Amino acid sequence: MSAQPSRTDLVDTLLHPRSIAVLGASDNPRKLSGRPVDYLKRFGYAGRILPVNSRRATVQGLPAHATLDAIDGDIDLAMVMLDAAHAADGIRACGRRGIKVAIVAAAGYAETGEQGAVLQRELKSAAEESGVRVLGPNCLGLISVHDRAVPTFTSALDENIELRPGPVAFVSQSGAFGSFIFSEARQYGIGLAHYVNTGNEVDISVSELLGAFAATDESKVLLAYLEGVSDGPGLLDAARAAHAADKPVIAVKVGRSAAGARAAQSHTASLAGEDRVFDGAARQFGLTRVSGVEPMLDAAQIFATGRRARGRRLTTLSLSGGAGVLMADEAATHGIAVDTWDEEWQRRMAGVIPPFGSPRNPVDLTAALVSEPDMLRRALDVALEHPGTDMIGVLLGNADGDIDELTDAIAKAHGSTDQPLVVVWTGGNGRARQRLRELGVPCYSDPGRAAAALGHLADFSLRPPLPTGARPTGTDPRAARAIVEEARAHGRTRLDEYESARLIAAYGLHCAQARTARDPEEAVRVAADLEGPLAVKLLSADIAHKSDMGGVRLGLTTPDGVRDAARDILAAAAREGVGDARLLVQRMAGGDRTELILGIQRDAAFGPVVVAGFGGVLVDVLDDSQVAVAPVDHAGAVRMLRSLRAARVLDGVRGASARDVDAVADALVRLSWLATDLADDLLELDVNPLLCGADGDGAVAVDCLALLSAPSEQDAR
Repeated sequence: MSAQPSRTDLVDTLLHPRSIAVLGASDNPRKLSGRPVDYLKRFGYAGRILPVNSRRATVQGLPAHATLDAIDGDIDLAMVMLDAAHAADGIRACGRRGIKVAIVAAAGYAETGEQGAVLQRELKSAAEESGVRVLGPNCLGLISVHDRAVPTFTSALDENIELRPGPVAFVSQSGAFGSFIFSEARQYGIGLAHYVNTGNEVDISVSELLGAFAATDESKVLLAYLEGVSDGPGLLDAARAAHAADKPVIAVKVGRSAAGARAAQSHTASLAGEDRVFDGAARQFGLTRVSGVEPMLDAAQIFATGRRARGRRLTTLSLSGGAGVLMADEAATHGIAVDTWDEEWQRRMAGVIPPFGSPRNPVDLTAALVSEPDMLRRALDVALEHPGTDMIGVLLGNADGDIDELTDAIAKAHGSTDQPLVVVWTGGNGRARQRLRELGVPCYSDPGRAAAALGHLADFSLRPPLPTGARPTGTDPRAARAIVEEARAHGRTRLDEYESARLIAAYGLHCAQARTARDPEEAVRVAADLEGPLAVKLLSADIAHKSDMGGVRLGLTTPDGVRDAARDILAAAAREGVGDARLLVQRMAGGDRTELILGIQRDAAFGPVVVAGFGGVLVDVLDDSQVAVAPVDHAGAVRMLRSLRAARVLDGVRGASARDVDAVADALVRLSWLATDLADDLLELDVNPLLCGADGDGAVAVDCLALLSAPSEQDAR
């Protein structure tokens, strides 16, 4: 059994192996099992290539070895090309031989159903017992460009393509689709340092590799294609490492729809998880989430330049006034401003463009540029000096006949500044786009795609700090756990409203004053201790939605009103067969208040998360919420609230005063720590509504419901 390598050693062995054994290597280079040897030879891998085939003396002109034990010297990496039924034996052989890392290519594991899942568990056990780190299964391997290490059978290397190194590392759970992206990246002129397919992730995951890439000098931009997240905390650790290293992580995460999630699970046995949780985690931890391959590579182009945006102000220089207007519109949708220049700078630009052009920004160079290409150089010089310009976009098109003067002017301007500069070249035969990309200038065929890439760059460049993790004062985990333990002692996994309110109050949330009662007369007595209009509610751990069965009465101001409401509610409970029906008498929150919902959920991938949105009885209709991984800090909580679609309501609309956003954010932070501290116990919690008053008036929780994990689930954790 070999000792498992550290993360640093793992990456070094995986991406920079000095020797590669191929178990089950075929003499036929066209077979899947023959391709790894063929590729390693053809692309100039300088290390030892060690085919293992007990039935042949040679494989593709190289000496074949009957077993791993027949090979002299150290073996860094093994590629196991055996079928699913025999791959575990191959891993055990690797362990006996002292091989630290192996790639398992075979499919037929958990992605195929229960029988395959049994084989996958056997493979995992074999790896753990043998001390071998495993990439795969259901995995086509990797491409490490710097070392020409290509233990893979991907069709992307069928042709004798040029492996051009670059600053981008790409990891994908899908092998075939990842290979398509690898090939497409070459068409974009994007140089890759590494491409790794993780497959079913029985061991080595996307998260672990992203964290490793964040620490390497070879990669400056990280790409990820995800069908699911097997290790949410690990992914967030990788995001933190990338954030600290100033390396963007551009991620495509599929499974947004129910159909997509099902397809992902059947493809690589990935649990897609709740998509909005991934979305929230990406925003919270600085991941750049994009919707598909083109947006991923569009963003990678501009990030690969290593440049950062100082702000969100864009100056555009255009051959077509219409294209400039379109670019301004598209930029606005991504939070990029195309501001009109002041008169002084307009005069300076007017000095280099025709009198019938527009120097305002968008700058219209007019079609005169075709016959006077040097105008572009002069206009770029002015734009680069303009103090209100953070990014520059050049919009051109067609002009296939003589592109050199235009592309050279752009490349010279690009090389003279550290500002982001992109080109949109629409139409033509594509030669200009190819030329600019060869010169290191990001180039796009459509203004919308360029604007989206600039938006991603600005978002990353101006990203907020990561959550601090500072615990607020006034939290009492011991009191909260006592409430949970009392419910569990009675065999319950649902807290009633009063218990739920006590639970959140233990973490400093302000709850509406309330008393419990067992009958109408007791309700009248406890009501005397409360001021103002009152609410009487059914109190039962068995009922989640009291109002649906007539279990809520509001605006009560007299003892008779309280008594009658209590009788009606208990009668309704009796009709519904509620066995433990009691009453909650609650003081109603007065004044002008806005209804919000705050909540806790436990996500399968990321653990406890918090939710914030506009609430009340219309919460499901409005469907306006934001999600973040717990715990959150105050600044992050405010960003969540400000990201709601109806966030303008918080600033006051139609004469209403601004809401107390800080009070809601404070409540959200406190809930996030409750979620963190009781992660093993708390399955779900809703505060709905949380009534938010005017600025300075605070926020009060009016209704709350908490669900606990089942004992069996708690034991499993």
